[in-house]
Amino acid sequence: MAWDAWDLKPTVVGGAFAVVMLYSSALLRDEAPVDWRRLGAFLLGVAAMLLALVSPIDAASHRLLSMHMLQHVLLSTVGPPLVLLGLSPGLLAPLTRWESARRLLRLATNPVVAGTLFMINMWLWHIPVLYETALNDLGVHITMHVAFMATGLLFWWPVVRPLPELARTSEIVLVLYLIATGFPMGLLSLLFFASGSPVYDYYDTAERLWGVSPLIDQQIAGLIMGALGEAAAFVAVTFLFFRFLDREEAREAASAAGPADAA
Repeated sequence: MAWDAWDLKPTVVGGAFAVVMLYSSALLRDEAPVDWRRLGAFLLGVAAMLLALVSPIDAASHRLLSMHMLQHVLLSTVGPPLVLLGLSPGLLAPLTRWESARRLLRLATNPVVAGTLFMINMWLWHIPVLYETALNDLGVHITMHVAFMATGLLFWWPVVRPLPELARTSEIVLVLYLIATGFPMGLLSLLFFASGSPVYDYYDTAERLWGVSPLIDQQIAGLIMGALGEAAAFVAVTFLFFRFLDREEAREAASAAGPADAA
């Protein structure tokens, strides 16, 4: 397979273009100045998910588990937090106009709910019968990709906190959230890495790519899931730490200013 084997699927490219256009129109309606860091993060997130679906990664995912795992990581762990970092309260204001929408969003992005959905989704799609069905059925495969993106957005929402007014979880609790959800993911990656035989018969019979054996490919897949997942968690914990420091500094400044104003 050549590395120039791109498959620019009209529905995927069109969907990405539509998302960027909606984002751009929301920026134009928002009266606040454009935050170029937010814009860059959003575009990088969309690009990461688009890359996962139209680049040679997608073509190779039908012959290598490791490439399919990389695709899943891009869709659930890399793209979603970048997209959320690109969103501001002003852009999300339409979601908070109705109390019912606010309640639903608060429930769906509650760490317990979001983390549980993320873990169930990840484990469910890696059950051999369902995983191999997705590889052989385009409709199921598309459903799997949508599920990874949707649960990825829900999972990272409490951490990124694009709507602070709906957030009630402290940074310390969110660190525990990342640790608790990281354990099942680490267990799944260890299963792939430590297994003495291929988990999926599909890759055992698929045409070899780059001369990689199914077992070595599976071990690489486990490393990709584990290493990139841990890297994402480390970045998230660092992000939470600095956000906590910023809030504490602002609180101390406000406390110091209070007596001075009173005087």
